[in-house]
Amino acid sequence: APTPVVYRVATVYNVTNPSEMIAGKEPVVEALGPYYYREYREKINVVVPVDAVEELWFEEKKWYEFDFDKTNAGRSNSSFLDPFKDKFTTINIAYIGVAYNLTLTHAPKWEILAAGTAAAAVGENHLTMTKTVNDVIFGYEDKLLEILKVKMPDLPTTVQLLYNMSQSDITRRSVVDSGKKDFTQLGQYREWQGFAKLPYWGSSAANTINGTEGLFFHPGLNKTETLSIWADDMFRSIIMEFEKEEKCLGLETFKYRTPAYSMLNATLNPNNAGFYSFGPNGMTNLTSAVHAPIMLSKPSFLGGDPWLLEEVTGLPPVDPVTMDTNIWVEPHTGLLVSANKQLQINIMIQRETMFPGLTKLRKEARFVPIAVIQETGGLDDALLKKFNSMVVVPKFIAVWLMWVLVGVLLLAMVVCTVLAVCGKVFEGMGVFPRGDDED
Repeated sequence: APTPVVYRVATVYNVTNPSEMIAGKEPVVEALGPYYYREYREKINVVVPVDAVEELWFEEKKWYEFDFDKTNAGRSNSSFLDPFKDKFTTINIAYIGVAYNLTLTHAPKWEILAAGTAAAAVGENHLTMTKTVNDVIFGYEDKLLEILKVKMPDLPTTVQLLYNMSQSDITRRSVVDSGKKDFTQLGQYREWQGFAKLPYWGSSAANTINGTEGLFFHPGLNKTETLSIWADDMFRSIIMEFEKEEKCLGLETFKYRTPAYSMLNATLNPNNAGFYSFGPNGMTNLTSAVHAPIMLSKPSFLGGDPWLLEEVTGLPPVDPVTMDTNIWVEPHTGLLVSANKQLQINIMIQRETMFPGLTKLRKEARFVPIAVIQETGGLDDALLKKFNSMVVVPKFIAVWLMWVLVGVLLLAMVVCTVLAVCGKVFEGMGVFPRGDDED
């Protein structure tokens, strides 16, 4: 079947008043972007195990390549966007992460002072940092983490929002259901990157790995079922509920969207307690997975508590139509036709008296947006043409032949009925004498 084309589209938020924000004022941001990155996936070493034929084992490489033409379509030379050159000011993720973790774990005072001294020694003891778009999205080596790694050998030193895999990263196996035993389980993850259960969350249900990769689902979808997508950048699955039938790219599709309750806090949605959702509504807490107070939300805190948007100046107005996550699926085949998934990456900042640069922040937590990562894609013109030739046209021909056959059968029945009636009429008229009158 055709494989949908997927792009990751990044819009970063440049903090224009870093000095005022350090002094405790609300951040003022301006959007920079969007930057288009084509997503590629390659599955290698695909194996159907002899003793578990209902499973497929594979290793996967996923990487991104910047699309200059798509990013700069319609722009003049003087306004070209280049993520390798364009810089913006944002929150110092590593510094906030170190401060948060040492405070959260009630580390000894000497350890906190040592971390602060190390940060000052390499000039990383500031609330904000200025780096290129590409560095923040795909990673940079942090000097503070490099120093701390001497005492903590397992500490990663790369800070990144998206993971751009290299060939050396293809070392961990994933397992999906082949659908042979139950076709409704087709493509459902059973293991992901070597994990049968995740180690990040607070309950067995939260640590369960399920959902497809989101590019296809089982054939024969119905409107009452809920779809599950494994979102590796969230370290959890997300659910999608049927909204309506809608034509997309000329195809009859089912439109799905994320339900509002999926990002409510644990007070309003107890199922989210396992994901440590004890903060404001509209947030997914990634702290336990990434070891920094990173919170995911919908763009402009859509569906979240109103005060979240009120405390940041410069975010676009909330628009549920364009900012929500939606997918369009061809129900007979289960193939993704189009998708629009959007997540805003935020970081929580608050006063930490032991860390210079954080002492003047307010005591209550504030959530500062770093970027919006949009995952968009589906069938392009070439794939749509291929899908039509492989599925739509044969289906049309099959339906057409079925109706031709039905027509022929109906015609045959009519002819037989007419002949039978005519036979009776002619027999009554003496045209066809009865057999017992021949004598």
